[in-house]
Amino acid sequence: MHRARSLASTFAFWGLVAAAAGFLAWDVSAALFPAVEHRTGGIPLTVAAVDPGEEAGPEDLPAVRPRFTDGRLPTRLVIPSVGIDTQVEEVGIVRLGGEPQWETSWRAAGHLITSALPGQPGNVVFAGHVSVADPRNVAVFAELDRVQPGDVVEVHAGAAVYRYRVTEMLVVKPNEIWVLRSQPTPTITLITCTKDLRARLVVRGELES
Repeated sequence: MHRARSLASTFAFWGLVAAAAGFLAWDVSAALFPAVEHRTGGIPLTVAAVDPGEEAGPEDLPAVRPRFTDGRLPTRLVIPSVGIDTQVEEVGIVRLGGEPQWETSWRAAGHLITSALPGQPGNVVFAGHVSVADPRNVAVFAELDRVQPGDVVEVHAGAAVYRYRVTEMLVVKPNEIWVLRSQPTPTITLITCTKDLRARLVVRGELES
């Protein structure tokens, strides 16, 4: 696998991944997504490759790290109306070999580590694949385009289940990072590629009282 670019040369990409594999590509500032020296996690994470069309598999990754023990972190995301039921892994930037590299979840949705926690004020952000190049991986958000306003998104964190009601669906350009910004009220944002891989499908919702 090619060595990942430095933060300075990439000007901070979150989820810099292969478009042909249906991954996300977001131009973001380094301030939004700080590098993490050694983060924990229970599901293997793919390290984003520099070259388009390249997707890292589990054999390319460091050993699986211990799972977070903080019970406030999301572990499962369910959208009953469209049959989405996926594990959740924290994603962000890790340092491997002294350089920052970008994570995407393997067979899971990714919770952006710098976004809000479930049920709290702010914007809790999840991203997932709409398609995958490696048949061992899973396109956890392949059915996200079937979601409708009014549908419920369940986020499990510890023993708690937080229910968000979908309020809108958007199609945005890859560089429209405003959808990641924090909100004054508890909000959820789900992100994947559109089926043609040219834009980003965004599903937003609000926490039910």
